[in-house]
Amino acid sequence: MSLFGGIGRAYVHRNFQIYSAGSSISLMGTWLQKAAVGWLAWELTHQAFWVGVVVSADLVPAVLTSPFAGLLADRMRGRGILMALQALMMVQAGVLAILAAFDVLTIELLILLTVLLGIAWGFNQPIRQSILNNLVPREDLPPVVAMTSVLYNLARVIGPATAGYVVHYWGAEVAFALNALSFVAFIAALGTLDLHDEEARLAPRVGVWHDILAGYRYTVTHPGIAPIMVVSSAAAILIRPAVEMLPAFVGAIFAGGADDLGLIMTANGAGALLAAAWMAWRGAARGLVAMAISGIVATSVFLAGFASTNDFWIGMAFIFVLGFAMSTRGTAMQTLIQNAVDPAMRGRVLSTHTMLFNAGPSLGSLILGSVAGWAGLQGPLYVAAALNLAVWFWVVRRRATLVAALEQGAGPPRREGRP
Repeated sequence: MSLFGGIGRAYVHRNFQIYSAGSSISLMGTWLQKAAVGWLAWELTHQAFWVGVVVSADLVPAVLTSPFAGLLADRMRGRGILMALQALMMVQAGVLAILAAFDVLTIELLILLTVLLGIAWGFNQPIRQSILNNLVPREDLPPVVAMTSVLYNLARVIGPATAGYVVHYWGAEVAFALNALSFVAFIAALGTLDLHDEEARLAPRVGVWHDILAGYRYTVTHPGIAPIMVVSSAAAILIRPAVEMLPAFVGAIFAGGADDLGLIMTANGAGALLAAAWMAWRGAARGLVAMAISGIVATSVFLAGFASTNDFWIGMAFIFVLGFAMSTRGTAMQTLIQNAVDPAMRGRVLSTHTMLFNAGPSLGSLILGSVAGWAGLQGPLYVAAALNLAVWFWVVRRRATLVAALEQGAGPPRREGRP
């Protein structure tokens, strides 16, 4: 393996060079706004419950739109739709900036605008993931999937760190305005990609609901993808709420401010970035099932560690290693799905994964925010860690089946001559 491993294989392709450059800038803006919205929700209410509601307002709409987005990704070319979605999200960020600048942004308006963003994001994610398969040859897909995770987590480092500084010195409105500008780069990048038709399209088209249900049937009956969906759901419900609710933890447990929130979110993103970079360098599907299973145990241990401390710096150390474990597990599972899925079902399977990815933290954050009123924020995390370990006991017995179904790959290879 070369010095750069799978990373070099990903970046030899012009399409991915352009895509990753535009996507990185846009994702940094997204995380900049995400941190600013979370902190603003806390400042407007000083209640963990409302922080949980804002998290849910971002994620629940994506649950409702994801099935249709997946079908759209399987039926149509995704670039034009993706560009339109970026424009809609740019408008949403601009409206937030204007309302915050004139000091008329209430918690109700924040929730409403977050819901609108969640709807657009629900369509965005499956289409954005499906287009990866059309950027590079199939044999280079694992490092490309891992590199998109690197870029996502790099944005998680830079975005919140920038948000803490920007919100502290200039206000949330500047953070929202910067996010609005960041979409321009991704729209421009999408417009210059040299894409070809995907190797599989949905045919014949029987009907919207019939085709959506066909995607669900494929997902729940696949011997490898179905268990992965269970593991993803458990992680989304039990582990990710701790990260989504960091504004409440910083304010209530660590007695910190917006700059502290930026630091701890940066630590989580840095851990995830380190893991994703390692996975991209590795650049192969073999052995990913073992990594995903090990990641379940690691996330439980580190979540319990985070829950056990009232010290900000110790908490930041635990949130760093939790980010590493979450990213290792999550990147492994997404790569396995991309590696094994039938190309004709790719959009719908990825949309199901996106739906679970968004629904879980929404449900978990609402539960955590509600229970925190009488049980505190830390106690429920011990319960979540224990339940996550129960999932490990369930999935480890299926390891051989998962390796056979996921690491060998499925679906026909790409035709020669693709970019």
